[in-house]
Amino acid sequence: VDVYFDHMVAINLFHEPTFRAKVSSIAIESMLQAQALLVAMLAFAACFYTTTADETDPSRFLALAFTKIDEALQECGDEAPPLCLLQALIIATHCQLTLGVRGKAWRSLGMCIRLAYELNLHLVDADRPDRYPAVNVDVQQWVEDEERRRAWWATWEMDVFASTIRRTRPAMDWSQMETLLPVEDHYWFQNQPKPSCFMELDAVYRWKVLQESGNESPKAWFLVINSLMKDAQVISSPRMGGVRSQRRPRDPTEGDALKKLELLANSVHCFSLALPKHLQYRNQYLDFDGRAAGELSSPRQIHCGIYNIYVMTQLARIMIHRYGVFGGRKLNGGGAAPGSQGAAAAAANRSSRSSGTRSPHDGGKLALLQYFEATDNILTILSRSSVDHIRHINPFLSSTIWLASAVQLLRMQFAEDEISRTLIKSKFEALYLTYRRCVSFWDIQTAVQQNLEALEAQLE
Repeated sequence: VDVYFDHMVAINLFHEPTFRAKVSSIAIESMLQAQALLVAMLAFAACFYTTTADETDPSRFLALAFTKIDEALQECGDEAPPLCLLQALIIATHCQLTLGVRGKAWRSLGMCIRLAYELNLHLVDADRPDRYPAVNVDVQQWVEDEERRRAWWATWEMDVFASTIRRTRPAMDWSQMETLLPVEDHYWFQNQPKPSCFMELDAVYRWKVLQESGNESPKAWFLVINSLMKDAQVISSPRMGGVRSQRRPRDPTEGDALKKLELLANSVHCFSLALPKHLQYRNQYLDFDGRAAGELSSPRQIHCGIYNIYVMTQLARIMIHRYGVFGGRKLNGGGAAPGSQGAAAAAANRSSRSSGTRSPHDGGKLALLQYFEATDNILTILSRSSVDHIRHINPFLSSTIWLASAVQLLRMQFAEDEISRTLIKSKFEALYLTYRRCVSFWDIQTAVQQNLEALEAQLE
């Protein structure tokens, strides 16, 4: 349990000061539910044990966790399961999604979403005003509700990640989320109610509503930039359409897409300016040091927050400028899905031919420069973080590191001379080696590593 709390910085589900009392209380009601929760936590914590013995194999604990969760859900019958079972399922699903957004993980996420709705976690603050609580609030009720809020937003975050990887729309309905964004851990742990806000549906005001609430939680700010990234991805990287979608008129849709993406670009810029100073990345070194004995906070947590927000901001920029680079659905006519090996190669070849040089056409040049700049920024924060930092970040970001590597491969097609090409190649190698370290530590089971190597060979 201590190892779990020392290293789990991606999702903060539990009121740590009272966690052991919570587990004891759960065990009195149902030993099976307590086992499900603890084994799920062990499945994550086992990644940080150096021994390779079967007794500490994460996959063994993960399989056991799902077995216990299934048994506990059967025990509930038609009654709504307790929050602790959803928390166990969130942790286990998070571990599964880290391995890859494949069938089992995808279905487990669906179960998380269904349970979250069954527990009405989308309506935790339905009868409360924005910036609740202001004054005179039931402290214990607020503490309990904050735990429910965190379960909702952890599920939402997994939904955004998985749907981005699979290029689908989110399963959760953003228009019906009456649950406040989480506050800073130290306020929650010290039982000090802190005002927050809802996730504003309008992307233009989303950052502003959070800023005006006074909530400086790294998780709340991460969720906002994550939402802007997803908005951009839905617009700029749609799935390849079928016959019916190909019959729809294109020009108005593309014009609207460009306007919406410009709006999102402005929102991301405002987000970066409004970000609390202690969460801003200013090229400082991030060591991700653990916490001292007896402390509930650590440099690792704040550095993780800075890192996650900065990298997600760059991913949002990549999604926004992708449309200007690849032209949205236009690529589909060439028979390659956007983001695939063929699409990237086709885009590079067409751009280089368009003017008879190795530079893209003027209309997309600015978008391309900003597209490349975002990947350079990702490399900057990677190179100024501790060597083992990939153990202490949100493992979902490994896919962003992979994408940055792929973009650098594309960038080599526009190099004007050999030394520039060699420089870009070195950037690719640095990003790609970091991604491979992520794959090795988190045991990521995906084909994209092989795809990247094939893309490199194809472009060369």
